[in-house]
Amino acid sequence: MKFLRVLFGPLYWLAGKIFSVWARPVVQPADPKEIVPQNGVSICYVLETGGLADTLALERVCKIHGLPSPTESLVYASAEENSRNVVMRRMRGFLFRRARSKGSSRLRRLVEAGVAAGDRELLLVPVALYWGRSPDKERSLLKLLFSENWDIAGRTRKFFATLLVGRDTLLRFSTPLSLRAIVDDGTDIEVAYRKVSRVLRVHFRQRRTATVGPDLSHRGTLVDLVLLDPAVKRSIDVEAGDSEAARDRARQKARKYAREIAASISYPTIRLVERFLRWVWNRLYDGIVLGHVERMHKVARDSEVVYVPCHRSHIDYLLLSFVLYHQGLHVPHVAAGINLNMPIIGSILRRGGAFFLRRSFKGNRLYAAVFNAYLHQILQRGYSIEYFVEGGRSRTGRLLAPKAGMLAMTVNSYVQSPKRPLVFVPIYFGYEKLIEGGSFISELGGAKKKKESLSGLVRSIRSLREDFGKVHVNVGVPILLEEILDRKNPSWRRAALEIEQRPDWLSETIDELGAEILERINCAASVTPISLLASALLSTPKQTMGELELQRQLKMSLELLVRLPYADSVTVPDWTPEAIIDHGEKLKIVTRTAHPLGDIVAMAEKEAVQMTYFRNNIQHLFALPASIACCFIHGQRLEHSELQRLVRLIYPFMKTELRLRWDIDSVDKITTQAIDALIDLELLNTDGSCLVRPPGGSEHSFQLLMLGQSMVPMLQRFYLVVALLYKHGSGTLSRAKLESLCQKSAQRLAMIYGLHSPDFFDNALFQDFIRTLREMQVLRRNSSGLLDFDDDIEGIGKDARLVLGEEIRHSILSLTFSAPGLDRL
Repeated sequence: MKFLRVLFGPLYWLAGKIFSVWARPVVQPADPKEIVPQNGVSICYVLETGGLADTLALERVCKIHGLPSPTESLVYASAEENSRNVVMRRMRGFLFRRARSKGSSRLRRLVEAGVAAGDRELLLVPVALYWGRSPDKERSLLKLLFSENWDIAGRTRKFFATLLVGRDTLLRFSTPLSLRAIVDDGTDIEVAYRKVSRVLRVHFRQRRTATVGPDLSHRGTLVDLVLLDPAVKRSIDVEAGDSEAARDRARQKARKYAREIAASISYPTIRLVERFLRWVWNRLYDGIVLGHVERMHKVARDSEVVYVPCHRSHIDYLLLSFVLYHQGLHVPHVAAGINLNMPIIGSILRRGGAFFLRRSFKGNRLYAAVFNAYLHQILQRGYSIEYFVEGGRSRTGRLLAPKAGMLAMTVNSYVQSPKRPLVFVPIYFGYEKLIEGGSFISELGGAKKKKESLSGLVRSIRSLREDFGKVHVNVGVPILLEEILDRKNPSWRRAALEIEQRPDWLSETIDELGAEILERINCAASVTPISLLASALLSTPKQTMGELELQRQLKMSLELLVRLPYADSVTVPDWTPEAIIDHGEKLKIVTRTAHPLGDIVAMAEKEAVQMTYFRNNIQHLFALPASIACCFIHGQRLEHSELQRLVRLIYPFMKTELRLRWDIDSVDKITTQAIDALIDLELLNTDGSCLVRPPGGSEHSFQLLMLGQSMVPMLQRFYLVVALLYKHGSGTLSRAKLESLCQKSAQRLAMIYGLHSPDFFDNALFQDFIRTLREMQVLRRNSSGLLDFDDDIEGIGKDARLVLGEEIRHSILSLTFSAPGLDRL
């Protein structure tokens, strides 16, 4: 640009002034000096594509942040350059612009000087500009047409892009590359130049992929590659037999399946949807609170990324893509149920990155092969993926058991072709109210799940008039698949595997991966004010407390989360108890009634039923201290060792139900830490080796009682299963029959005693409970398919008596009817 300053100095100065008026890029990092050293080392900026607009943008940012100007001269070893910027893909031609076939002459000269420079250092600072890709800007329809994509912009397009989206632009500095670290003394100049060019090209391609997404211009080619997959061709042959006509029909069917599945990402559609979602979020929520998002940036550039969020709501699909887009990362391919492929909506979702799958592949080998081949192709091409390992939305607020299907296909694809590290990124969504809250309660009560439809979507628009508080998105600690594979089978890289021939070690890997994903999602939980409010009020019989007592209970809960942190990634609100209650009142979740002796805070029954969902969101954070407190609801004192034994007894069931992070060998240590935290809060006292509950009627005794109540429903289910087994006897019930009896009995208890927990009789909880009993060898399946057990189960029932009230225990026993020996439980 020196010739511009010399010959057209006034025009260049004027261009810079005009440019600064409308083009103000958003800079990442906010202070570039954090990564660009200021120690006198020579630096040279490297741009992906050139042009006056890019140079003016970089020069303006460098001036603001006190960095060397890209138009300054550069002297490095034997090289003297009239500016300190290199352009990797410079355009040629006047009317019909295209990239030059040869590389940068300036970069070649600098590399040549570097080979002979000895110890002198030159830092190459990659600088990427994405016009129309600022993560925090509104854009009109016209501006969207000129936003950044994979095409190289000519003069006309760049002019309009600068004019229309100059303030919607992202300028990103990357960590400088040391020329001396890449080029050795005495290296052949041509080899050194190609090496440096390749490093920079790969960097810019990875950065562009992470920011605007992969190049998606060949969807038809992708479908063709799916049909060429060996497994798909074998499935076609099996379905067709020896008939050529049948083979053509099978091939067409496979193509139809591939088109039904495949996403058709459109960047203009994504930008339009982003504008719509921005409006929706502003109507629904008070804000989106992000936690630990730096973890996404760390893995996005160098790894294949699979985002694995918990599944709370249909909003999840859109929310994560929206967050990623606003973080300057590309929108992932999202696995969506075929039920969402509705008229109009399905097409928009497909263009926004959704690929659709049927709920079951059973009995359709060709469809399974096509889907597996499609997933393999998008992983191999570097597209990030998002899917929900739980399979469906949780109706209870707790995490569901992981489904192996998508995990198995992902792991199998990586094992077949491990090109780049594959990382699973757990995501936790924390809502304060759910659009689907009412339907979830109905479905748990036995109502049939409503099919998604366009008319149902239109009806849900009424929700835009409500206040749903804030929504929290926390990023968990990423999971590197390679590390799990190495633990399970160090020689996995030599294996060529098919899903149909999955070995035991790979099945174990998938099971372990699914469990670890759920545990890390829970480790990234966001404690919302509403979840704390729900936990406190749902511990009372009528969901009502005096305001002062509620404030004390909320304060105790916050202090307990700090004294006994579940995991480093858990986020806790920095709110006062008074602010939490006011927030609940604002969202119409609680009401406040004035009283001369102190205001009363209450939760209506309808709200209470829905609030169990949000209590369950964070129940795992309080599980161990609450289980300890539960042991003192009907007892005054316990030996430390006896308390540890009782917690150890129920821990396997807590771990399964709440997806807790600790293994059984760590429970005694964690229990001791929880006891110490309760002692510090004066909720327990010590008397030698005994632990003693505070005096009845005291503030701390009340708080301990309320804390323990959250675990009572789980223990009631525990006792109910044991009572039913003991009543019917060993070898008389099948697993399915026992589950049915448990579900119906629990439903009756809830109806009679008003147990305000819609998941109390959720069949999935009993399935997990019975499966855990079988894993512990307490239950065994005999040759007739019935469940056997021995006298150990009587001891389990007796231990349950220590923590369950006499009234509810006798109610369970009377419900299961009398049987010989039942009174011993």
